Amino acid sequence: MKALVKWLAQRNHLGLTPAEVLRQRFCRREAEETGRPYEELLRESVAESKAFFESYTGDRSIAGILRSRFERRTTTLESKSGRIECIN
Repeated sequence: MKALVKWLAQRNHLGLTPAEVLRQRFCRREAEETGRPYEELLRESVAESKAFFESYTGDRSIAGILRSRFERRTTTLESKSGRIECIN
């Protein structure tokens, strides 16, 4: 676990953390698939992440963060459709 935390804190030659690199890759892929501008998708992703951590009250463990994200998305889906849907 300590090795993972140390790895996540490292930065590449561009000064980006592994999380930032992954976010950029996901946004580039989504931009290609949807035709939406990459910069717009990246801004939305960063804003969503900031909003999540501003309201996050957990213990900041990886398991706690993933659990909270899953619960929040499930709640969002329930409120939109009135039932739980499978997320792939």
